[in-house]
Order: sequence, then C-alpha cells, then structure tokens
Amino acid sequence: MERLKFIGAGGALNIELGGNSCYLKDGDNLFIIDACEDATKKLINEGAFDNIKNVYIAITHTHFDHVAGLGTLICFLGIYLKIIPNIIYNDEAYKKTINDLLKIIGVDKRFYNYIHENDLNLSFKVNMKPTPHYYNFQSYGIMFEDLEGLYYYTGDTKDIDYVKKLASDDQVKRIYCEVSEESYGVHIKYDDIKDLDKNKMVLMHFNTMNLYNRAIEDGFMVANDQKPTIKPLI
Repeated sequence: MERLKFIGAGGALNIELGGNSCYLKDGDNLFIIDACEDATKKLINEGAFDNIKNVYIAITHTHFDHVAGLGTLICFLGIYLKIIPNIIYNDEAYKKTINDLLKIIGVDKRFYNYIHENDLNLSFKVNMKPTPHYYNFQSYGIMFEDLEGLYYYTGDTKDIDYVKKLASDDQVKRIYCEVSEESYGVHIKYDDIKDLDKNKMVLMHFNTMNLYNRAIEDGFMVANDQKPTIKPLI
C-alpha cells in the first residue's frame, strides 16, 4: 500500500500544520481519512480529485478538527464534481452519529451514501477498529491490509499498549501514530513511543511545533510532506 498523503498533520489547535487529514489514491478511487476545516481546498491543490470516479470517506471521530470540513467536502463532490461520496462505517450507532452531524450542519442526503467496510471494492481491506480516546466518545483507528501486510492509522487515541503491540508485530509494516507532548488522558504521549521502531512509525497530530521539530530531530518520519508556511505561534 502506498504511503498515505497528508494535507494536515496538526492537533486541534496547531494552526501551522493544519487539521490531521490524509488521502490515498487507488486507481480511480479516492480514500480520504477525516476532513479538516480546509480539506476540500487542500485536496484540490494536491490534484487528489484528478481522474477519480469514486470517493470513500472514513471519519475517525467527530471532534471539530476532524470533521469541520466534512460538509464542504461532501457538497463540493456532489454539486461540482457530480460524485456522490461513500461514508465508510462498520457500526450502526456510529453511522447514526455521522448522520445526525450531517443533518445538523444542513448537508442534503442526496449528496452522500454509506457503505459498510466489508463492501469496499479496493486493492486493500479496511477495518475501523474502536479505540479509546475521549471518555465515552466513539472513536476509531483504521487497520489497512494488503498483500504485503498491515498498516495502522491510530486516529486520536490513548491506547499506547496497542501501539506498542503493533510495533513489535512483523506483519505490521507501518503505524501512523498520533502524538502529543502530554497525554492529557486522551492522547499518546511522545515520550512513551520515542523508542519504538523509527522505520515503522510515522508520527502525526502534533499538538505543538516544538514537538514536531523534536520528532524530526529524533529521526522519526512525520506525516506531512510540506513545511509550515506561517510563523509558529507555539
């Protein structure tokens, strides 16, 4: 599986890196994880929609920095590109949560469909795995599987034990792992993963630029491929 391409790799208030969101092209299919505030603009600038017939969207959870751009993305696809995106789910309760969210923000049901993860027609399998994050909030990590092995995207989580388990599993080729300077009871603390395999870990969702720079200095791969374009604030 190709490396996920990030349009933002910051935590909720990291303006410099933007909201954590990424995509992957698979033939004429586009797979998107989360929709940060300016996701549509960034995806257009990246050429992500070029030669695309089908769009699949996986939402890890409904915190604002992960869904603020979802309505714009869905409506842009339906109205301007004439593509009805498929929102991926594996749990009826979470499907209802997404449905309620889209209803509240006024997105017409004509512009999106739902598709169960088992019904995807892609070159890789997808499994949305429940993960602990914020109290009883519904949150998911995403396990990808292809012929070469497994690739895990943590989403926002505090489950450091699961990440460490995957890091020692030879079948797992890459882990896209969120990190924060402190766990705050809802995230993975950087110091708890800093000794894991740097050839396997790709770090994301940095809460500060200090942490982003520290991760690079320590030799980690980081999620975004673009340098920040504005002066760091914190």
